[in-house]
Amino acid sequence: MAMKKSKMFKGKETKAEETKEAKAVKSGKISVAQYAKGEASEGKGEGKGAVARGKALKSGKLSVKQYANSGKKTK
Repeated sequence: MAMKKSKMFKGKETKAEETKEAKAVKSGKISVAQYAKGEASEGKGEGKGAVARGKALKSGKLSVKQYANSGKKTK
């Protein structure tokens, strides 16, 4: 499954972008590994943290809403 960086992981940190990312992981459109790679491409450099967050999103331990609200900007 090829991930298109132009549609996701732009690095804006907006609630809308974070929601898109979380929903893609939750629904299986992108894998946890692709999510972690995308987060790294945004310049966050959180390898193991991003994998753990991706797994939590996928399993439901972390809801899409909780993840989206963890962002800094609110647009």
